[in-house]
Amino acid sequence: MVNNSEIIGEYRGLVKNRVLTALLQSYLDNLDYDGMKSILREAELLELKDIREVDPDGVIDFFSFKKIISAQNCLLYDSTKLLYEIGRKFSFYLFPFGKDFGEIINEINQLIVADWQVKIVESTPELVVIRVDKCMFCSEIGVSCDLFKGFIIHSLEKNLPSGFSVVPFGTIKENVSDPNHNSFILKLKIEKTFIS
Repeated sequence: MVNNSEIIGEYRGLVKNRVLTALLQSYLDNLDYDGMKSILREAELLELKDIREVDPDGVIDFFSFKKIISAQNCLLYDSTKLLYEIGRKFSFYLFPFGKDFGEIINEINQLIVADWQVKIVESTPELVVIRVDKCMFCSEIGVSCDLFKGFIIHSLEKNLPSGFSVVPFGTIKENVSDPNHNSFILKLKIEKTFIS
């Protein structure tokens, strides 16, 4: 693979291999092996199909990672539910059960070092407010942020006791034609699930 780590501008940065491994595993679960290969082929990075055998603490340059995300967004255009499910699985594979939500948010900023930031703005037992600046999963015009929202919601749900769920609320319909739609605030209400 070509080393693009010296690229200047918005594609400068590094991504830990374990992020890519978790993303590819979530593709496998939701799209099967051929679907994962289609995304890697579109990104011209088919050689990464067996990355599970690579050092998890190694890194991939952000430009190559972004090519994969762009290929995913192209091939899965307007598949919001599927992207949300990929995000949920991505959360599971990147951070298995047992990690605190605050730690997950801090660590995602360290695992993907680029021109973006994820931050907890408010946290109470009933409400969590997350601010995402320049989300790299949905930076293209026309691409919604369902994958990363699925990631955040499932990461928070894993920290809750059974009988509770996370419900997004107060969010305005995302205008994917706005070039700045990848910076947003996500308000998450923690509710007790009613069992009949």
